[in-house]
Amino acid sequence: MPPTTDYVRHAARLARKIHLDSAMGGPVQPDSEFFKTLAKALEEIAAAMEQIGKRE
Repeated sequence: MPPTTDYVRHAARLARKIHLDSAMGGPVQPDSEFFKTLAKALEEIAAAMEQIGKRE
């Protein structure tokens, strides 16, 4: 079973949105949704790395 990447991709989309907003003169502050999604994405990455380590 491949690891899920939903939160990783969502965090990337939010990061791109923050970057585009700042380029257009908007606020540069990430909101709480960004940090929540980033935390879940990092959890998914860690779980995937552990899964890969167990296979080896």
